[in-house]
Amino acid sequence: MAEQRILDGRELSEIGRMELLARQAVEGFVSGLHKSPFHGHSVEYADHRPYVIGDELASIDWRLWAKTDKYYVKLFEDQTNLRATILLDASRSMAFGSEEADAGQSKFDYGRRLAAMLGYLMLKQNDAVGLALFDRGVRRYIPARSTASHFRVMLETLQQARPDSPTGIGAVLHELAGRLARRGLVVLISDLLDDPAHIADGLAHFRFRRHDVIVFHLLDPAELSFPYERTSRFRDMEGGGQLVASPRTVRAAYLQRLDAFLTLCKRNCLERGVSYQFVRTSEPCQKMLRAYLEKRSRSLAARG
Repeated sequence: MAEQRILDGRELSEIGRMELLARQAVEGFVSGLHKSPFHGHSVEYADHRPYVIGDELASIDWRLWAKTDKYYVKLFEDQTNLRATILLDASRSMAFGSEEADAGQSKFDYGRRLAAMLGYLMLKQNDAVGLALFDRGVRRYIPARSTASHFRVMLETLQQARPDSPTGIGAVLHELAGRLARRGLVVLISDLLDDPAHIADGLAHFRFRRHDVIVFHLLDPAELSFPYERTSRFRDMEGGGQLVASPRTVRAAYLQRLDAFLTLCKRNCLERGVSYQFVRTSEPCQKMLRAYLEKRSRSLAARG
């Protein structure tokens, strides 16, 4: 996958027909698909406030003045573009991949395809999107832009990146939460193989800063089923530890701990108002993303 194109023209065409909406109001600069926390002059009415000297006379609600003999100014909900930042885990554990994965991809290959799809999608709908590659620290940070040439910069960065060092997700989340002053959408793509409590604290930091947060939790099918049969040497994907063991003797304990880990990750996200999507890398990336966006759209519609 490393020397292949991350996305082809057919995939880009199909991705361009998808739509991603922020769950919360976000800050932006130009008219777009997303509600803004600022009041402007769009067609959707929001509220009134008392007139103060300096307000435009055109903003006064004259019908309400006729009823109350008081001056009130109309407020509207503007529509604005989204400022999004995609955080892609490029740590050592993301290099793992099995034959059961879609096209034999590693988790990192799958993750960068997903990052590219999301970046293209958001740029197509005039959103500003940035990218951060990280392991134990932020390896590369590209601030959000909405220009047409920006996608090429993101794509080249993703193409050249390789998973390498151990991870430090919690610390990275805190660092980036401090960098992203303007609230918007944060998308984390990772296998979350780090201390769940540290990750939860980092996600809470983004939520405290009023960002909308989506977590795509990637795991390979072999990690989920532990299909090994022969006595083997197993190596810690993030550290340097090794263990020689018979899979038959450790499989039950492994699967039990994995189930507890997945349950905890999901609960930590939901308790903090973070959208959580578990992803098996055996599922084609584009199919998974389309299903997620359709589910998200239905959820937004139900909330009104």
